[in-house]
Amino acid sequence: MNPKEKTNIMNSVERVHTAPKLGQPDRVPVLELLKVSNLLTLTFLLLAAFGVMPDACCGAEHLLFVSPSGDDHAAATQQMPFRTLHRAQEAARALCKDMRGDVVINLAPGDYRLGRTLAFTEADSGRNGFRVIYRSAAGPGKARLLGSVPLKGWKLWRDGIWKIELPPKTVFHTLYENSQRVHKARFPDLEYDPEFPTALGRYLVTVGGTPIQPAKQFSKTKEPSWLIYGPEDNLLVTNVTKMRIHIYGGGKCDWVRGVLPVAVIDPVARRLDIKGSVPGGVGAGARFFLEDELGFLNAPGEFFVDETTHTLYYMPMGKGHPDTLGISYPVLSRMIQIQGKSRERCVEHLALAGLALEETDDSPPQALWADAGHRDSALVWMNNTAHIEIRDCHLKNSGRSGIMMIGHNMENLVTGCWIEHTGLNGVSLCNRFLPAAGEKTNNDRCEGNRIHNTHLNHIGELHCYAECVTVFNVSSNEVDHCELDNSVRYAITVRGNTGAQYGPPVTTRFPPAKGNRFHHIRVSRCGQDSGDMGALHTAGLNNPGGGSVNTFEQIVVTDTRAIASMKDRPPDGVFLDWPKMSIDQVFRNVQILRSQGQQFRSNGPDNEASTVTENVSWKLGFREDRMDYENIGLTAEFPLEYSGRKNISGRKPTP
Repeated sequence: MNPKEKTNIMNSVERVHTAPKLGQPDRVPVLELLKVSNLLTLTFLLLAAFGVMPDACCGAEHLLFVSPSGDDHAAATQQMPFRTLHRAQEAARALCKDMRGDVVINLAPGDYRLGRTLAFTEADSGRNGFRVIYRSAAGPGKARLLGSVPLKGWKLWRDGIWKIELPPKTVFHTLYENSQRVHKARFPDLEYDPEFPTALGRYLVTVGGTPIQPAKQFSKTKEPSWLIYGPEDNLLVTNVTKMRIHIYGGGKCDWVRGVLPVAVIDPVARRLDIKGSVPGGVGAGARFFLEDELGFLNAPGEFFVDETTHTLYYMPMGKGHPDTLGISYPVLSRMIQIQGKSRERCVEHLALAGLALEETDDSPPQALWADAGHRDSALVWMNNTAHIEIRDCHLKNSGRSGIMMIGHNMENLVTGCWIEHTGLNGVSLCNRFLPAAGEKTNNDRCEGNRIHNTHLNHIGELHCYAECVTVFNVSSNEVDHCELDNSVRYAITVRGNTGAQYGPPVTTRFPPAKGNRFHHIRVSRCGQDSGDMGALHTAGLNNPGGGSVNTFEQIVVTDTRAIASMKDRPPDGVFLDWPKMSIDQVFRNVQILRSQGQQFRSNGPDNEASTVTENVSWKLGFREDRMDYENIGLTAEFPLEYSGRKNISGRKPTP
């Protein structure tokens, strides 16, 4: 072999074999890595024949194969694959102990139903510069991980309602038919509006109730609440068994919808008593609906679980026998958990590539804030991680959130993903936690993470206080080239470590939120069931001189508006909330179109006065030619399997 031929072969091996730098959008996708296996084999044979074996050759991949028709006692080859991911995980862990190449778990097309959370620990980390990769072998979305159990054996009950026996102690809070979420039986019935698909109207409206609280006392009362409903609201059920109420407190304060048990209903007085306190009181004009009584079940797509008789009642949406309609109930709240033992012992160098993750449960009523994340759930839940990659995955029908990075998470990448139909949030980054015992500051960090080229839509289908992207008390993260649409409330919300909203300008012991950058993002149709908000939102973020500055640039926001029953302040394009506590934020090349409220609103004059702006549509002199429309939104690398078109950036918004 002459020197030139030898150099060409060596360069080929180096290009194919060397893992691209983690976190770079132009890196070779892990889904493509195995397409070169034939080339590698030929190259190695040539090198061996000429006695040239580079050091890179000792990094050959270890391949494991999994198939829904496989056998966990098989050899994990392509011809004899495993059947379950948990068995594949055991085998991968054994290979991780002395890694000399990437460990790649290839999932054949089909459905993989998980009966328990797939939990990754430090034992699943890549080592020696190599990664552990769980990939859909046939391309994005072809291998589906489901956190649900199919239901067969339905019997007709009455009036189009079917029933089926459940295992004892089975409880769930959402249900799926043919990969579509359906809802608990409710009154009044859900009225789906294609213009506002995440809104949960129709609502009843109170004519009286617990006195409305002043804003400064909004959440301090603990006395049980009550309401008076209108004479035209003839409730179908007044005998309470397990009924709950979804209600916006504070009269017309439509920013958070609480979920509380109903104590008793007096149909003569038209009075409903609630177990618990509604934040803000009730008063007149509060929107609400009732759910979870068998007597409410009268419309397609409604279900009720009788926990005493272990029976599910359901009125299907589709035609035909329910056994043929793909009805399933969730058994998991967290589908995948990636959690290291501590920030010093993180899970590292693990990749999920091209997987579809679907159908998990909502949790029992609990706090909706991201800082409840240690006990919350998501399709992918992360804590104490570093260099994790979630690439080209399809996350759909989560009972709670899509992805949560809670506490310490460093240098992780989410790219090329489609996250849709979540019960709560899309992607949450949160480190809003006080220092551990014996520490003066919270030394956990949620930094250097990137959400890139990802589409988030239909966010907050079960809970109103929801957002596509949550950024709480984290720093130096990047959200870019994303498309965020059809959210019940926010597109992006950022919160930091100031004191209470109406308290003095102090800095708390929580970590700050600073240096985060949001750019080349397309936002549309947010705030659908919500008021007193902005598609881009900040609150409690930065006191005067606090230094917690974040940047929003090359962003287009369109059609921020809510359903007609929402009577609070109409949704805005940008809202800097909490007086004097969203100081010094930066907005460059931001365009707001067709907001129901204002393009830009500030809670008090100081936030707006301190804002650094350059070429924004709410100020005179805005120039469209400075907008980078060609690169705003998803890039051409977004999986064709999810977009159906080669390039979905470059769209100038319609005025």
